[in-house]
Amino acid sequence: MQNKPHFFDLSPKSIQYNQIKNISNIIKFVRLLKYALKNTIRNPFLSLSSILVISLLIFFINTLFFIEYVTTSLTENINDRMSLSLNLKPGYTGDNSEVIAAISALKQASPSVSIEYLSKEEAFEILKKRDQELVRIIEGDKENPLPSSIVIKNIPLGEYPQIDTIVKRFKGIIQYNEERSQKSLVDYHSQYERIQGLINILLSIRYGIYGIISLFIFSVFIIIYNSIGNFVFFYRDEIKIIRLVGGENIFIYGPFSIQGFLYTLAAYALGTSVFVYLIKNINFSLITDFPLFIDRFFVLYGNIFLIELAVVTIVGVLSGFLSSRRFIGKGEFVQ
Repeated sequence: MQNKPHFFDLSPKSIQYNQIKNISNIIKFVRLLKYALKNTIRNPFLSLSSILVISLLIFFINTLFFIEYVTTSLTENINDRMSLSLNLKPGYTGDNSEVIAAISALKQASPSVSIEYLSKEEAFEILKKRDQELVRIIEGDKENPLPSSIVIKNIPLGEYPQIDTIVKRFKGIIQYNEERSQKSLVDYHSQYERIQGLINILLSIRYGIYGIISLFIFSVFIIIYNSIGNFVFFYRDEIKIIRLVGGENIFIYGPFSIQGFLYTLAAYALGTSVFVYLIKNINFSLITDFPLFIDRFFVLYGNIFLIELAVVTIVGVLSGFLSSRRFIGKGEFVQ
């Protein structure tokens, strides 16, 4: 019995065709990677200087993320301790219908906040524990001068304006004065403006951090763009030969795109490694349980670091491609 000859099915939908195509793509990628590494090694000074500068930018970006983390932690810590005291005008107590309505409206506006009514007698007892000298002076008067108040705690930073809107509806029953010349420490409006000023400073720091990070990422783009432009100039004769022999565009532009990827990958590894080493070994006594504070930072910002890696490598690939397109596309390279 004769064996029938075996023929490969090379139609576009066949398994053999797809396998050969996949192998061809792998070989093509390996060749591109080889050319990219060859370009990098052939001019070590330019490559090393570019990687070092980019790694420094990566280090600064990570440092800015850490500053944002510290700022956010301080904000949360301050917010946990901050409270607004709505000091009631004389004659208003917790049994007054307007006071009850104000407390109800505040709870409905922000369910997460803690709201407590504090009578003038309770306020006096608290003062006794804090300042005995002041209590002796107050006890000399015939009547307790401390006001009853509504104390609001644990207000999320984004909900202060919402709380303020509710308070303005009931400013007839609290010590609320918008005239700067008549403000006092117990006046609600004065308290609110001080807290809002602090919040604005913290938000400005956060916006500033992301603005600087964006500038650094753009700097990475510029550095790779110029470096690849120099490589194109150095190896312009080889590029001409590839074009003359009918080389595919992927072998002309691909190595430079991969080169940009390799630059950013190496720079990210170097910059992040130095950052992690320094931040793990720093001794900052002002923060309690600093090692736990650092561990929490890496847990919370782990995904941010992965996003940072993705962004800088994409920037590297894009910058390398655009630079090679621009400089190779000039007249001296056109066939």
